[in-house]
Amino acid sequence: MPVQLTRAQVAQMLHITPKTLAAWEKAGRIPQPERDWRGWRLYDEAAIAAVRAALGVDAPHPNSGRSESEKDTIREPMLISARNALRGIVREVTGDGVLCEVTLDLGNGQEVVSVITRSSVERLGLKPGVEATAIIKSTEVLLAR
Repeated sequence: MPVQLTRAQVAQMLHITPKTLAAWEKAGRIPQPERDWRGWRLYDEAAIAAVRAALGVDAPHPNSGRSESEKDTIREPMLISARNALRGIVREVTGDGVLCEVTLDLGNGQEVVSVITRSSVERLGLKPGVEATAIIKSTEVLLAR
């Protein structure tokens, strides 16, 4: 069965917002995807490839060009419930025990610091200069001025 994802799923998979996809579609930057009986947009592999091209991501979908039996062994990109994904570059990893503090530079003088286990640092290959994403899911967000 062909892959068909909603706008929200495609946006989350590619770390952009659904509004960005809508704007690109309206501007003609990406082709209009198919719609289901409800009018919801459904993105097949070709539509996802067009979005990837608009993003400048030329890597093909993991299942493209594979037989049906091979597709069963390739996982789809993980979808998560957290909406706050901040991409940046690892600037520093410190810590000498079980825990490490990882500083992620988001650009424009902004950074996020996370405390994670040393084994997670090693498993993810986190070191200065590596691109990473901070995924934030919280019941509270505090604002200050």
